[in-house]
Amino acid sequence: MKRLILIIMCIVTALAVYAAPPKLNVESLFDGRYNDNKSVTISIYKSNGNYYRGLTVKNNPGIIKKIAEAISKDAPKAKEYSDYNGADGQYTSLQIVNNGEVIYIGLQRDKRGGAFFFIQGKEKAFR
Repeated sequence: MKRLILIIMCIVTALAVYAAPPKLNVESLFDGRYNDNKSVTISIYKSNGNYYRGLTVKNNPGIIKKIAEAISKDAPKAKEYSDYNGADGQYTSLQIVNNGEVIYIGLQRDKRGGAFFFIQGKEKAFR
C-alpha cells in the first residue's frame, strides 16, 4: 500500500512539473522596466486564445544586448533555434514547446542600431 501511495505521489509531482509555466527569461523583459523608456515601444495583445508581446527598440544597444542575453539563456529549452547574420541585420528565432503548444520568440536587429523583439503563442502555452 505504501508503495502504491509513493507511486501515485511521484506521478502527481511529475504531472505538476510538466504542466508548470515555462518560466522563460524573455518574459522578464515585460516586467515594466521599459514602460517609461522613450527608446522602447511595447505591444501586448490577447485575442482568440493567442498571446503576443513585442518590443521595438530604437538607438539603445544596452536594451538590445539584454534581450539577446535573455534569448540565449532560453535557447537550451528550444526545440528549434536559428540565428542568421545578413547584410541588413541579424535574425534570431526560437520555438519552445510548453503544454503541447509552441511559443515563438524572435529578435531582428538592424544595422542602424534598432531591433524588434516578440514572443507569441497560444495562451495555453504560457500556463
